[in-house]
Amino acid sequence: MKYDNSTRKYKSNENKEKIIKSALKLIKEKGYDAVKVSDITLDAGVSKGAFYIHFKSKEDLIEQQINFYYDDFVLGKEKSKYDRLKHFLDESIKHIKDNGLKMCQEWFSHSVKGSFYGKTKLGYDIKTINEILEDEELTNRIVSIYYGVLNMWCFLDGNIAPEKIIEDYLENEVRSKLE
Repeated sequence: MKYDNSTRKYKSNENKEKIIKSALKLIKEKGYDAVKVSDITLDAGVSKGAFYIHFKSKEDLIEQQINFYYDDFVLGKEKSKYDRLKHFLDESIKHIKDNGLKMCQEWFSHSVKGSFYGKTKLGYDIKTINEILEDEELTNRIVSIYYGVLNMWCFLDGNIAPEKIIEDYLENEVRSKLE
């Protein structure tokens, strides 16, 4: 009789998802530096061994989470560059807002400090937008505007609509360059 590994794979994927969700929740509540791997595993209800099956470290978890979340919709070549860029930025802002103002403020704080947590998202955004646009100069301008808008959202405690500002910028300043 042949061994069916599907149940084990399902459980492993389920544990990975629990770990990611717990990490995001705890980072949102406590801040990145205050969260330990043991906090994540306790909250997720999994062993440390289960954590290390999927991730080398807390930093690896953050990097994989960023890639997992965005890679599904970023590089669909059937749409125009403008549509892919707009979709990426819309989903990115939605994800950031869903995770809350405190988490975004924490992320910017880490970006300024040059820590892994801050640099990983910035590096991913630059790489991904440049893969879509294939234009480094335009990528740098768009990332600068995008990060500026998110920074203002943080400074103003969420009292602006970043998605509207980015949508207007893309429509008025970027669309014509990509068509």
